[in-house]
Amino acid sequence: NGTGGYDNRVEKNSVEKNSAQIAQSFNAQSELESLIGLSDIKHDVDELISLAKMNKMRAENGLKSIPLSLHLVFTGNPGTGKTTVARILAKLYNEIGILSQGQLIEVDRSDLVAGYVGQTAIKTAEKIKEALGGILFIDEAYTLAKDGNDFGQEAIDTLLKAMEDNRENLVVIFAGYTKEMQAFLDSNSGIVSRIGYTLEFDDYTNDELKEIYRVNKSTICSNPKLLEQQLLPQYPVISLNMQHCCC
Repeated sequence: NGTGGYDNRVEKNSVEKNSAQIAQSFNAQSELESLIGLSDIKHDVDELISLAKMNKMRAENGLKSIPLSLHLVFTGNPGTGKTTVARILAKLYNEIGILSQGQLIEVDRSDLVAGYVGQTAIKTAEKIKEALGGILFIDEAYTLAKDGNDFGQEAIDTLLKAMEDNRENLVVIFAGYTKEMQAFLDSNSGIVSRIGYTLEFDDYTNDELKEIYRVNKSTICSNPKLLEQQLLPQYPVISLNMQHCCC
């Protein structure tokens, strides 16, 4: 009949959409599992996803949700995978319907803080708007809390309000060195009250660093500047293997 073709198209589109979502979710999960090392972090991310899924199912079935904040703190040295995991987490949250877009917006102090009264709130709000539907990743977040007459607190206050107002469609991750981040949190009770979990990123072992080098060896050999500009500053032990590079 006249509606049969339409119904078939609707069903086909629905199946294709679901298939695409499943494929993308599988790819994001596979990307997480393919990361070298980070076994504890992978376990933590799996738990976060499971909790978020359970809460979503409870809400869809008219049950009371378990209080759960998706805002996070990532601590650890540079080059331990924090940004990479944040990007994958954004994709995973998007696939289970927690975040509407799943993008990662990476910023630091210079992207949020201005030098004039009132400008910091505007600058921070622009980045928050850009991150809506995804994750706002604030690297070296502890630099927002400098001593003296500083506009960093204005950025923090703007972030805190956005974290509460947009908690259904925005995840904020504060990242930085472990010691500095602890001091930052100790002096900002408002942030602590909005954080769900803290994930500690351990340094890679020598064996893991060598594996990273092995996996990236062909790329390094075809682009030596990559080794000098990106890998060596983050993974100095890789330099031990440079003599074996078959360029």
